[in-house]
Amino acid sequence: MFDSKEKNEKGTVVLIKPGGSIKIIQITDTHIIDDDAPLFSGFDTSVSLLQVIDNIRENESDADLILLTGDLIHEATKTSYHKLSEHLSTLSIPVFCLPGNHDDPEILNEIMTMNGYGLGKVIKAGQWLIILLDTCVKGEHRGELSNSELEFLETTLASHANTHCLIALHHHPVPINSPWMDAMSLTNTKELLSIIDKFDHVRALVWGHIHQEFELLRNNVRLLGTPSTCLQFKPESDVYAVDDKPPAYRKLELLEDGNIKTEVVYVLE
Repeated sequence: MFDSKEKNEKGTVVLIKPGGSIKIIQITDTHIIDDDAPLFSGFDTSVSLLQVIDNIRENESDADLILLTGDLIHEATKTSYHKLSEHLSTLSIPVFCLPGNHDDPEILNEIMTMNGYGLGKVIKAGQWLIILLDTCVKGEHRGELSNSELEFLETTLASHANTHCLIALHHHPVPINSPWMDAMSLTNTKELLSIIDKFDHVRALVWGHIHQEFELLRNNVRLLGTPSTCLQFKPESDVYAVDDKPPAYRKLELLEDGNIKTEVVYVLE
C-alpha cells in the first residue's frame, strides 16, 4: 500500500511509494441498479460486482489503487451511487473514479466524494503519472473530449516529460470491429491520438465501455479495453449481443522502466 496520500495545489493526487512497481486494479462498467429498478438484460449487477470485490480482497491485497472507468451506475440516481459506495466499502485500497455515458458527473462527484472516493484528474505514483479523462456527452452514449479536456491532457503531458504516463478514459478511441459499439465510440479520436503522438512517454491507454477484452499496440502505446464487472458483449457483433463470459477486471503492473504487465481476470461464481 502507499505510505501517504496528498493533494497538491494543482489538483494532482500524489501517492508516495518508496520505489518499485505500481499495481492497479481496473474495474469498469459496474452498472449498479437502483432499488426496484429493472435488471440490466436480466443481470444482477450488484451480485456480480460483489463477486469481483471478494476476489480482489482475497487475491489482490498488494494492489496500490483501483480505477473505476465509468458507467458506475445504470441510471444516474443518488441512491445508485450510494449503493455502489456501500459495495466498495469493504476495500481498503484507494479508489479513483471517472464517468461514463450512463453516469451523471455532478451526482457522481457529489456522492462518491462524500463517501471518500477519489475523483482526481492526475495521480502521481512512483515513476508514473495516471491521467483520468472525462469523455461524457450529456444525454448521449457516444463520447467526446472537450477542447478544455484536450488542452488539459496536452499541458499535463508536456509538463511531465520525464514520467511514464497511463491515460484512463471510458469510451474506446479506436474501432473494435463491432458496428453497434463503434457507433458509440469516442468521436474525436483523431485529436486525442494526435496529442499522444507528440509524447513518447505515454505508455498506454485503458478504457471500459465495450464490455469485452481488447488489446492493440499503436506507435508503441498499448491500447487496452477491459471487460465489465457484469455482463460482457459478444466481440465483433453487428448488433447488441451478450457473450457467455463471466464478470472480470484488469490487473496492471506499472514497472519503473515504463513497461506494463497486464492481464484480465475473469471471476467465476
